[in-house]
Formats: sequence, structure tokens, C-alpha cells
Amino acid sequence: MFKKILGTIGTRLINAILAFLVVILTTRYLGAASYGTISLMVLAVAIIQLFNNFVAGGALIYMTPRVGVFRLFFPAYIWTLLITLISAYFLCLLEFIFPKIEVFPAGYFMNVVFLAIIMSLTSVNYMLLLGLEKVTAFNVLNLLQIFTLVIILLSCYFLLDFREVKAYYWALFFSYLLSFIVSLVLLIPSLRPEPMTGMKKMLGDIFRFGSYIQIANIMQQLNYRMSYYIVDAFIGRAAVGVLSAGVSMAEGLWLIARSISMVQYSRISNEMDDDYSIRLTLTLAKITWVVTLIVLILLLLVPTFVFQALFGHDFSGVRPVILSLGLGIVTLSVSMIFSGFFSGYNKPYHNAISSAIGLVFTIGLGLLVIPVYGIIGAGITASVSYTAATAYQFVVFARITHLRPHDFLLTKNDLGLLVKELKKSFFTLP
Repeated sequence: MFKKILGTIGTRLINAILAFLVVILTTRYLGAASYGTISLMVLAVAIIQLFNNFVAGGALIYMTPRVGVFRLFFPAYIWTLLITLISAYFLCLLEFIFPKIEVFPAGYFMNVVFLAIIMSLTSVNYMLLLGLEKVTAFNVLNLLQIFTLVIILLSCYFLLDFREVKAYYWALFFSYLLSFIVSLVLLIPSLRPEPMTGMKKMLGDIFRFGSYIQIANIMQQLNYRMSYYIVDAFIGRAAVGVLSAGVSMAEGLWLIARSISMVQYSRISNEMDDDYSIRLTLTLAKITWVVTLIVLILLLLVPTFVFQALFGHDFSGVRPVILSLGLGIVTLSVSMIFSGFFSGYNKPYHNAISSAIGLVFTIGLGLLVIPVYGIIGAGITASVSYTAATAYQFVVFARITHLRPHDFLLTKNDLGLLVKELKKSFFTLP
């Protein structure tokens, strides 16, 4: 399992470097305001995907080893297409009711819809592959997508001299289209016809399990991004661009936690030993927060002029954003490990409660702090929200597992296990 974690971290590290390159290219050649528009467009797609994932999200990972790929594939595709259109309609209605909130950047409604469809269908394929524990295929597909995005962007910006928001849109669309085609080809051997009996019960199980996960994800996404809408309404689109660049840098630190959590969730979903799942989660949580803290400190040592040189003078406020997000970044890295445990342990409702707690702080504190302190206020709000959400998960995990506070301290045994598994991963042939 640790070999899969290392492979996933390596893949996500390459992804993060390439994503960082994309941010640099886009901020330098399009500017803060255009980058703000791109951020809102991608956020609109992410919101639509949240509703798609009630059936076509993480629940597929949990259900795949239990009911098979064939019985999940077609319901997930049909649901994705229908819910994308319905979600887009209701988001338009939300804009009408609250005119200050621009969910779809002006002129980009259809772009968002098409992008949401292709990204959501690709996500279905990814979830099914993870349910089959094909982590390597998942990692390769992620690399393929980001490599394609970078190549198309470079071609648009330098060969075609096409430096507009639409250039980013087309690069993103075609990169996911290629990943969709390849992931579908990888899934086809597993699409062996199976009896479709018991579909009603199966869909009910998926929706019930997926609902807990997605309610948590919807509220978590609002925790991550609600500040964008508040900043856009009170400060302006260029400020959204600066905030988004800072958030992208800070959230890059989560590649460790996300990689570990993804493999952990896939493992626990297939694991029937509760004691093993608890020990695994405890060890991974301790290692995750220590490593994330170290990398955060290194990032904060980078001086402001470096960020200006990379992104342009419009982005001088990036470093303070990272600093204000620091505490939240570290605490939420641990939250991701707890979330993987609760989902794989079939108690995903704790993730929903945790996210709801965080959302209360995001909205309540954000409306008070952001209009006064701007994007720094957004970072402070996020840190408080993430810490409150993680504190709830910590208490519940300790209660379920009967662990005591000192059990969460990093020990020699944890480091010994890590070293042992690393040696096994590097020096043992598969």
C-alpha cells in the first residue's frame, strides 16, 4: 500500500509542479482580472460536479468491489448528464435571485456546462478505476491530463498568440477529453455483462452512501471557495485572481494529504479489519501533519519578490495570503486523513457534520472579516473554519477508537513503520 502512496505522491508532485507552471503562465500573460474569471469558471464547474457526485462520486469507489463495474457504469453516466443540466439551470436561478453573486462569469455559461460534462464523465471513470484499486492507472491519467493542458496552453500563448480566457478554457476542455477517452479504454475490459437484478436496492445504497459524502463535499467546497464570491462582491475580480493564486500555492501542500487519503480510502473500503484501519489512519494522520508543516515553513521562507517575479506585479499579495492560510492548511491535511477513514469505515456522515461546522465559520466570520481586511481576511476565515472542522473529526475519531490524546503524538514506532515501508517500497520487487 505504501508503494501506491509513494507513487501517488510522486504523481501529484509532478501535477503540482505543472499546475504551478499553468498558474504562472496564466497570471503573467492574462493578468489578475482574467485569472479571477478563470477561477470563477472552474469553481462553477466544481459546484456542478458536487451534485453529480451524489451518485457518480466517491460512492463508486466503495461500491465497485461490492457490485462490480458494469452495474455502476451506465447509471453513473446517465445521472451525470441529467444532473449537469439541472444543476446549471438552478445555478442560473441563483444568480437571478442574488444578482451580486456571479456564479457563471458573463459570456461563459455554455463553456461551463460543456466543461462540467466532460470533467464529470472523466471523474466517473476515475472513481471506477480506483474502486478496482487501479491506482497506477489513475495516476497516469492525471499526469496525461495536466501534461496535455500545459502543452495546449503553451501552444496558444506562444505559437498562436492566443492570450485570452478562452485559450485556458479550450486547453482544459481538450485535456480532459483526452483523459476521458483513455480512461474509458482502460475500463472496457472490466465492463463484462452482469445480471441487473437488485438495481433498485443498489441505487438506493449508492445514493444513501453518496449523499453523506456529497453533503460533506458540498459544504467543504463552500468552505474552500465561498470567500471567492464574497471577495468578488466587495473588493473586485482582480482581488479574486490574487486570492486564487495564493490559495493555489497553499493548497499545493495538500498533495501529500490528498495522495495518502485517496489510497487510504481505497484500501479501507476493501479492508474488513477494523483494527488495521484504525492503526493505519492514526499513523498516516501523524505523518501527514508533520510533513505538511515542514513544507509550509519552507514555502513561507520564499520572499515576496520571488512571487512577484513569477506571477507579475499584480500578485504582490500572494505571500500574505499563504501566511494567513497556514494554520488551516496544516489542520485540514489531517482532516483529509480522518475523512478517508470515516468514508471507508462507512461513517461518512461525520464528514458532513465536520464540513457544516466549518461552513458556519466561513459564512459568519467571512462576512465580518473579508469586507474589512480583504483577501487576508479570507485567509484568516479559512484557517479558523478548517481548524474548527478538524477539531470535530479529531474528537469523534478519538471517541470511536477509544484513543487517548497522547496516542496522537508521533512516536519512534510510527517512524520505524514508515522507514520499514519505504524500504519495502523502494527495494522490494513488485
